[in-house]
Amino acid sequence: MQHGLFDAEAPSGGKPAPAQARRKAPAPALELIPYGKYKDQPLSLLLVHAEYALWLMGARHAHLRRHHPQLLQWLHKHFGPPASTPEQNRLQNRFLHNDFCLRLLLRVNPELPAQLAAAVSPDALVRGWQSRLPARIALRYQDYGLHEPLEEGDPVPEQHLRHKARVLQALERELPRLVVECPGTPLDVMPAVAPQGEVAERWWEPVLQLEPACFEVDGAHVQFSAYAQCRVRVDGEAPGESALVDFEFRDELRIELRAHLGDDYPSVLRTMRAKRCNVLLIGQFEADGACWEELVEIYARRGIRVALLDEVLVTAVPTAVRKLKVPVLEPAALLDAAREELERFDADWLTRGRGLQARPGM
Repeated sequence: MQHGLFDAEAPSGGKPAPAQARRKAPAPALELIPYGKYKDQPLSLLLVHAEYALWLMGARHAHLRRHHPQLLQWLHKHFGPPASTPEQNRLQNRFLHNDFCLRLLLRVNPELPAQLAAAVSPDALVRGWQSRLPARIALRYQDYGLHEPLEEGDPVPEQHLRHKARVLQALERELPRLVVECPGTPLDVMPAVAPQGEVAERWWEPVLQLEPACFEVDGAHVQFSAYAQCRVRVDGEAPGESALVDFEFRDELRIELRAHLGDDYPSVLRTMRAKRCNVLLIGQFEADGACWEELVEIYARRGIRVALLDEVLVTAVPTAVRKLKVPVLEPAALLDAAREELERFDADWLTRGRGLQARPGM
């Protein structure tokens, strides 16, 4: 008996063809970790222990490829495939040079030079002094007052005028105690008001301090920190006293490097979030699904700053991040500010009055 061309596909008796009998069912979706110290625990645990997941991909890549391909596929999906190309290595090696680290820092913090310069500007120091005056004057008035508030046209008691003069003298005596603190400078503490006859210039140097870059830290390709600090205070006050000026900048950069980035940018974003990276440095970017502006916005909404290598290389390094002149304040300007605030405070005080006695020694 001859059979037709398609008769072999439907053998008699309803039994499956040998090829169909040998066909394997699809492997079940991976739900538990099949290997390593977290074996038989939920896969989501590796998202919490990203550094261990990244170690698995690197140190155990060949073993996972042979024996646990599903786990390796899951790791690639959530953390991206390992990137170890010559371009990637050259990009990482740039961080051996402190100047490149500084340029990247300024690229992702473009407002920093202006903030540093403003921190020790004469206007900032005078404004800080003025902001503290009401509290300093009130401190000297707290144990002093009139027996009755003055009515309009009443003469000011002589006792009050003498007290007011003593308060102004006390504020004037504080001026030489105004000091500028710039930790890390050769002159860690500098007077804000120069002693009479002194013309020496005062510099905040170095302004911005960078710690050496470290490589492959908890999943980040590169990590380094930068900081700057400047305070203006009254010397001898308790540490808890608020400063006239208190500027502090700190930034820890945990950097993901990509020599080339394209339409895989969503997986790179997931990888960076798992590794707690906050800066992405890209050699070249070309994607069909997003333009550069969209990429920057997508990452910014997750608290990640993005920079292109070419932009970092041309980022200017202004003098303000290396060396700043600390201005010497004129006592007359500070005293005028104290006198103006004292007049305002005293006028209000006279209309309210206090039923207390003058404090001895004032």
